[in-house]
Amino acid sequence: MRDEMLTFLNGGGRMGERIRLFDWRSNSLGPPDSWPQSLRSALSICLYSSFPTAIYWGPDFRLLYNDAWSVIPGERHPWALGRPAKEVWSDIWHVVGPQFENVMATGEGFSTYDEMLPMVRGGVQQETYWNYSISPIRGEDGEVAGIFNQGNETTQIVLARRSSQQEIARLSLMFEQAPGATAVLRGPRHVFEIANPAYLQLVGRNDILGKSVDQALPEVASQGFIELLDTVYKSGEPYAGRAIPVVLDRSGIREQRHLDFVYQPISDGAGDRYGIFVQATDVTDTIRAVAALRESEERYQAIVNSIDQMIWSTLPDGYHDYYNDRWYEYTGMPKGSTDGEAWNGMFHPDDQERAWKLWRHSLATGTPYHIEYRLRHRSGEYRWVIGRAQCVRNEAGEIIRWYGTCTDLHDLKMAEEARQLLMQELNHRVKNLFQLFEAMVYMTGRSSNTTAEMSSALKARLQALSRAHDLVRIGAADSMPAHSVLLIHLAEQILAPHLSDAQHGKVSLAGPEILLGEKSASAMALILHELATNATKYGALGRADGKVMIGWELAGKDLVLTWSERNSSAAIAKPTSTGFGSRLIKSAVEGQLGGKVDIVWKPSGVQLRLELSQARLRD
Repeated sequence: MRDEMLTFLNGGGRMGERIRLFDWRSNSLGPPDSWPQSLRSALSICLYSSFPTAIYWGPDFRLLYNDAWSVIPGERHPWALGRPAKEVWSDIWHVVGPQFENVMATGEGFSTYDEMLPMVRGGVQQETYWNYSISPIRGEDGEVAGIFNQGNETTQIVLARRSSQQEIARLSLMFEQAPGATAVLRGPRHVFEIANPAYLQLVGRNDILGKSVDQALPEVASQGFIELLDTVYKSGEPYAGRAIPVVLDRSGIREQRHLDFVYQPISDGAGDRYGIFVQATDVTDTIRAVAALRESEERYQAIVNSIDQMIWSTLPDGYHDYYNDRWYEYTGMPKGSTDGEAWNGMFHPDDQERAWKLWRHSLATGTPYHIEYRLRHRSGEYRWVIGRAQCVRNEAGEIIRWYGTCTDLHDLKMAEEARQLLMQELNHRVKNLFQLFEAMVYMTGRSSNTTAEMSSALKARLQALSRAHDLVRIGAADSMPAHSVLLIHLAEQILAPHLSDAQHGKVSLAGPEILLGEKSASAMALILHELATNATKYGALGRADGKVMIGWELAGKDLVLTWSERNSSAAIAKPTSTGFGSRLIKSAVEGQLGGKVDIVWKPSGVQLRLELSQARLRD
């Protein structure tokens, strides 16, 4: 009979087991077979709930809870089981205690969201936040006998939201206080969405928000700026203007000002064009001051005619005595450390002599300096930049100063190299494909007795070639297999187009069952396709007595795969240089699979050994 009374404790995961094994004789709750039905029912619901749930029972709120709730007390679990809530939550009792007491007294439930509880964790008080509810549990007499509690922690969400709000407020404050005039134009009509006080002061108006540029500033419509904004919005290319004359109608007074400005296209979170960020600086006073002094005017023009990024200046003999902050931010070098001739040490060793030669020529002749070179970034990486400089001369024609800039174009350079590599690979594949077609026709014709037999066999091989080609298509997102594949099945599919019916004995495959993940299967398909193509064109598969042995075995955490060609009829010449196919295989092994490759050329054919991580292959 006692076992039947305790069926409410059946199951319930680890906490159900802990409650069953707990010594309740010395606890005020007493043994479970004496617990009231109301507690039994509530505890049964608690233990079988997948949501963090706890029960606080009796006048001192003795604690019972499920597995999902056991992570909430942290290091207090499992010590907290059966203990009074005030003892378990002594650090936050001043917050939750009155809430518990009120539910017990009134019988009304309570819920709260993002409640801050100063909880002690690891001996340190921390600011934590919680969503939780506490509901009354009524006993057999109808009075509130306990509390049913469910909740979850929201600390990370609250702190992230607070950080985001603080960042937005900080950026808004920076935007408002920025000394430069800045604004955001939305959509193809260039509607003013944001404009800081400096921008409103620049244009002499406070009522431009929500209006398009031609509505808010009608005087600029005939000066070519609307067309320029249209071009920037449609092309997505930024535009920078230097000392551009603009006629503004400020408080009813038309006045020409000179502005440095940037139109920078911006996109929304989905990558669609959103609008244009505008930054303008009124340089009218500077222009007027520069006009008063010829040397100042020439210095200003030299800077204006250089790209604004990293800016530097030298004496007539080329001694570097000034860099702007962007130079030091980019290179990570201490201020003053690259003065004089030390700048050349920042260049890639292979570029230093070339840069020095061109710079010395410019110093001697006054010819503008223009060069692309690799500059050491603060990360230690060498990045491609473009350097420009021009000199300023006095009335006698003598060079009195040099002003120059450096602009990072590394990403553009790398993109172009990637494009060239892709074109090389495409050309390589096309040539291989035509040669493979020729070999397939030859092999099929040699082994067929009739035209119909040849047609049928050739069609089957072309279909097999198409299936294998799907695995090695260049750059296509859907070129990867739809699921994992066994290595032996992949090898059979790749090799099938290269073998006639009579040649299937020319290839042997041996090794344990290895499952390849989607990404590694594509890379392995590319490697086997390249090896099979080369073997057909130059190696063992193109010889009457040629054979190819492909084997693989496990070596610790690695897989070792060997490709071995055998041929006794004629020696196969070793290539005089590393071909594109070899570079392609090395790139796939080392880049995509993170392994090692060793290629040895012998008169009997190529021998190749791959060492690959099993974990990487399963990816």
